[in-house]
Amino acid sequence: MQMEYFMTDNFDEDVESTIKLYEDAIGQFAVRTWQMIERLGKIKALSKLVVSPDLQRGFKVLRDKGLLNLTFEAVIIKYRNKFEPSIVEAAQWRLDEADNLLENKVKTELGE
Repeated sequence: MQMEYFMTDNFDEDVESTIKLYEDAIGQFAVRTWQMIERLGKIKALSKLVVSPDLQRGFKVLRDKGLLNLTFEAVIIKYRNKFEPSIVEAAQWRLDEADNLLENKVKTELGE
């Protein structure tokens, strides 16, 4: 049974919905993501993920499925008042550059 995903007006629910969407997309439990959230809390975990120089697998999977509006980056933008300005800027940059990042991924895979 396919779950329907949408953003709510509740930060916790939106974060959990994003993780569940990712889990459905990859067909397994997002162990590291849940562990990070348990260890750091949702705000610190999302902040850490979005400033990492590497794109997380979850972002890549959701981006490639055309679901950027359901990524952690989108959650950060929606709830910008919960995050430091630099975190919001990093999230917005990833969303703005998603097509270029996808294009670069394809070029790399093609050896260009």
